[in-house]
Amino acid sequence: MSNSRFDVDPEDLSLLQTLTGIASGKELEEHISVVQNKANRVHCLTNIQIHNYPCIGLFTFTKFSIKLSPNYQQVLSLIRSRKDALFLDVGCCVGNALRKVVADGWPAGNTIGIDLHKEFWDIGHELFRSTSDSFPAGFIGGDIFDDTILAPIDDPDTILNLNLETVDLHHLTFLTPLRRRVSAIYACNVFHLFTVEKQSKLAKRLAYLLMRKPGSVIFGSHGVVPAQRAEKDIGPNSFHSAESFAKMWSEVFEAGSVEISWKIKVRPQRRLSVLGEWDIIWWSVTCI
Repeated sequence: MSNSRFDVDPEDLSLLQTLTGIASGKELEEHISVVQNKANRVHCLTNIQIHNYPCIGLFTFTKFSIKLSPNYQQVLSLIRSRKDALFLDVGCCVGNALRKVVADGWPAGNTIGIDLHKEFWDIGHELFRSTSDSFPAGFIGGDIFDDTILAPIDDPDTILNLNLETVDLHHLTFLTPLRRRVSAIYACNVFHLFTVEKQSKLAKRLAYLLMRKPGSVIFGSHGVVPAQRAEKDIGPNSFHSAESFAKMWSEVFEAGSVEISWKIKVRPQRRLSVLGEWDIIWWSVTCI
């Protein structure tokens, strides 16, 4: 598929073929096109602005780019060193990142995704030809900013006494029981959907969920503007630079409790109608 408009690398193609059971490149493209059309209908039915949420139109839902994170191998090591380590994908869409971590050894039953639209999760089952039985990851359809999904309390004394050996993520309907219990939290192409103020609120909510043990990590990738532009842009529609995004995280956690890192993923800067010039960064916040 090197000449394909889907533009997947050989490793991703191999995993797509394995997960779907479709060996033929042509048949796989046809299958993906059918799924993409259904996903686009979800865009229309839910009034999502495609230019603000481009993963469907750009076919990124067919890729497993989580593997490119500088933290990916560290993340995978958590499941080998911790019994019942939990993995959460925020804004999981069709669940492609979860499919990758499960393929690389994380038990599906210890993974969970959350997205505003359950329709995307259902489309993921169609894309990968799976069922809730064959791929028993948990899924929550809802807004992570909703207090009924995640109570905004970061007090260890109020954390529910939940036995992670018996909890069934497949039937969990809200995130509050997982406060301070998630070893790895992934948020790809999520933060830049929100204002600077709301990004800070999201960071705090993810921090509520993170297990406070060395190696626990929140990581992801998204667009940021160059520092010189971020310094000039003020107001409700301003965007973070990589530097200001890292500073935001330093204000979420206690000083000295985490290591914050980032690196440019895409250069040169590219120009989009929404953000103008921007960079894409990989970033991570790791407990130390």
